[in-house]
Amino acid sequence: MFGFLKKKNTETTKTRKVTHKLTTKELEGIDAWTYQRRWWILGTLCLTLLGVMLANSSLNMALPMMARDLGLSQLELTWVVNVYTLVFASLLFIAGAVGDRYGRKLAMQIGLAVFTAGSLYAGFLAQTGTELIISRIVMGIGASFVMPTTLSIINNTFPKRERARAVAIWGAIAGVGMMFGSVISGVLLEHFTWHSLFYFSAIIAVIGLVANQYLAHESKDEKESPVDWLGGLFSAAGIFGFVYGITEAPSAGITDPLVLVSLIGGAVAIAAFIFWEFRSKSPMLDMKLFKNRAFSVSSLTLTLVFLAMSGVFFSMSQLMQLVMGYSALESSLLTIPLMLPMMFISPLVPSVVKKVGARTTITVGLLLVTAAFLVMSTWTKDLTYWHLFGTMLVMMLGITFAMTPGTNILMASVPRNRSGMGSAMNDTTRELGSALGVAVLGAVLSAAYEKNIAEAASHFTGSVKDALESSLAVAMAVAEKLGPAADSVTNAAMDAFMTGVSHAALVAAAIIFVSAMIALFGLPKHSQKDDDTI
Repeated sequence: MFGFLKKKNTETTKTRKVTHKLTTKELEGIDAWTYQRRWWILGTLCLTLLGVMLANSSLNMALPMMARDLGLSQLELTWVVNVYTLVFASLLFIAGAVGDRYGRKLAMQIGLAVFTAGSLYAGFLAQTGTELIISRIVMGIGASFVMPTTLSIINNTFPKRERARAVAIWGAIAGVGMMFGSVISGVLLEHFTWHSLFYFSAIIAVIGLVANQYLAHESKDEKESPVDWLGGLFSAAGIFGFVYGITEAPSAGITDPLVLVSLIGGAVAIAAFIFWEFRSKSPMLDMKLFKNRAFSVSSLTLTLVFLAMSGVFFSMSQLMQLVMGYSALESSLLTIPLMLPMMFISPLVPSVVKKVGARTTITVGLLLVTAAFLVMSTWTKDLTYWHLFGTMLVMMLGITFAMTPGTNILMASVPRNRSGMGSAMNDTTRELGSALGVAVLGAVLSAAYEKNIAEAASHFTGSVKDALESSLAVAMAVAEKLGPAADSVTNAAMDAFMTGVSHAALVAAAIIFVSAMIALFGLPKHSQKDDDTI
């Protein structure tokens, strides 16, 4: 009997040795424990990422309620949404470098704790627009340490042969998170106040904190490259100043001293960042990567794709609730079909790229997005759901085909030991695009609304006039108290808002079309090498 057990143990040991030899060659330095749990780790990281994405997109459905409750202007609504992504984008390079140097899991967990604190403050304590914006800043700081580390950990968890699929799933969650937030918020807002959105964000963050503590493994740059703090300061100041200036310019005027200082200061800081990165021994962003056409073009493509997405969904909730007349819950449920292309097609896109190439895939995707924006520019206040559904379905298909290969190209261009740098660049393109989308398209919408509502507002004085010029939500709330003039004022406000949507869509169409041409002529042709990296 004991001989049999001894023989069985010997055979088991031999099997383990053989397995170890095979996996050592195949795992590319990834330890066996991590590899065996790689899909569970991916699941917890995607949940963490989803929580960060929901914190941004979930507010879109709540904007009308928040505007009425706190009396927020159209510009304040822009900042409640935009300041999160602005702070987020500004700190991503610093966060990525800190994660590479001191531990990616450590950076992620600290970020989740800060994010939770900001969410709880917004839910329990914020009473004014200013307090709400401050809490969103805190959440943005925490989120900046979460998002890049999730992709960095994925890059160090999966071997090359599985990495494209894992990144595609991560990318799908990143994109769907923006839309899924609308569904979650719609359900919550049907039964609770807008404060519940922040409670929900805190709950997701805590679950992620606990799950990642158990499953996620620690990793860092084995070369222990020092953090480029000066480069991080330049990048944060440049991104923040540039986007702040763009956001304030439509209302304050391009000649406003603060706007001018922000734009000029941001441009100078970005120039200083580029100058310094060329000379730094351990750059936060290796500028030599931009000599690679695939890297630079994919970075630009991702920025503009997320510019389009964020700009669209910023106005979508207001359009569906205030113009089309749906409730928050109805609006959220009606957005579910729009998620399907990205959820189910994104993991399949790498196979499409292998057949036709990244250039063709990305270009066709961007042209589809351009066409959708052109159709969107023709919308009026008589828009039906099926018109909206058809347009958004085309847009989501295009975004899916452009986003997935762009992410894989970018991450494949960066050494694995500097995964934080690659993740930060990828996330910066996304978040900078989102911030610019809300800033640029939101500013265009706001300026067009104010211009077109001016005639209707001129018939009133004082607080009524100011309310009509403030935002569509506030204008409609005031119009209900105007008696016989209510219908005419409401229609005027809706027409003014839809004119703003049309102008914003035309601007977006022009931007995305230019991006499609850049991708067509800038990306290299499909090759066998692409199959390994895309």
